[in-house]
Formats: sequence, C-alpha cells, structure tokens
Amino acid sequence: MLNNSNNNSVAPLLELEPALLAEFTRALLPYLGPYSITTVKRASRLTSNPDEVIRTIANHIDEPGKRELFTKSAKRILKEYQQSKAAVLVGPAFTPEGAPAISSTPTRDGQVVPPAKVRNPTPITVELMRRGEAALAPIIGPLAGVLVQRYARATDNSRDFFERLATHLRTTDERNSFFESVRTMNGLLQ
Repeated sequence: MLNNSNNNSVAPLLELEPALLAEFTRALLPYLGPYSITTVKRASRLTSNPDEVIRTIANHIDEPGKRELFTKSAKRILKEYQQSKAAVLVGPAFTPEGAPAISSTPTRDGQVVPPAKVRNPTPITVELMRRGEAALAPIIGPLAGVLVQRYARATDNSRDFFERLATHLRTTDERNSFFESVRTMNGLLQ
C-alpha cells in the first residue's frame, strides 16, 4: 500500500477527512456516476496526500478533457478546504472567560458553524440515524448512508451528529432544508 506521509516534507499533509472526500465524490459524480464513491474511497486508502488522491481519482476518467475538468475542480475544492481549515486554526485558543474554545465547523461555502452548546451525551439511536439519512440523501445522494454510519460512531449527542452531517452541504439553503427535514420528521432535535 502506498503511503506518502513521510515523503512530503515541504507541506504538512491534511487528514483526509470525510468532508473533503465527500466533496471529491460530488465533483466526480458527473464523470463516473455511482462508481464515484468507490473510486474516492479506494484512492483515499492508498495515500494521505490529497494531491495524490486527486491524481489517482482522475486516472479513472478516460477522456482527457473531462479528467482535466475534474482535476481543476478537485484542486479548487482542496484549496477552499485548506483555507477554511486554516481560518478555524487561526481563531482564538481561549474564550474570554478563559475556558478552552470549542472549534467551529467550516462549511464548503466558507461559513463557519458555531459550535453547539455543550450537551450531555445522548445516544445516537437507529431512529436518529434514519432521520439523518432521510434528510441528507435527497441533497447529496447515496453518500448520506456512509456519512451517517461514520458520524453515528464518532459522536455522542444528536446535535453534534446532525451538525457533522450538515458540514457536507454546500449552501445555506441546503443546510436549512436539511435541518427543517430533520425537525419535521419527529419534532425538534433531541
């Protein structure tokens, strides 16, 4: 298995986070259709270098013109993602009260979602997972199920779960639609 984590001493490598991989998948959908999910997943397993992941994915597109379009789009996505991560990292390390700050979640369109208030852990139930997938799938497609499974394991409260899912939405309208769908499926967020 190829891993470039030790070969790139010029710039630190980004963790290939689900949000970035989801954006690569979205950019690839017009070229490879449903095979996009598998292609991105396999490429991300080969290396932690985002540029290499983009090259590996692009090699699956047969037509040179389409390959070039995807590559430009993916590099733009990576640049925006790096900028949004840098903006979050530059933020204050402590709140005015002196308590550690909770990091905010950047969205694709550059908005920063304020962190949810600290909540007592609430279990992520099968019903919450269904609600999340049902609200997200019409907007981003079949990747919704993968993200729901991943974030259900990574979070311990429903607000954080739904906020993480919402980071994969491009616009404010998509976010609003997502949260409205979640709320109307079974009352307010738990």
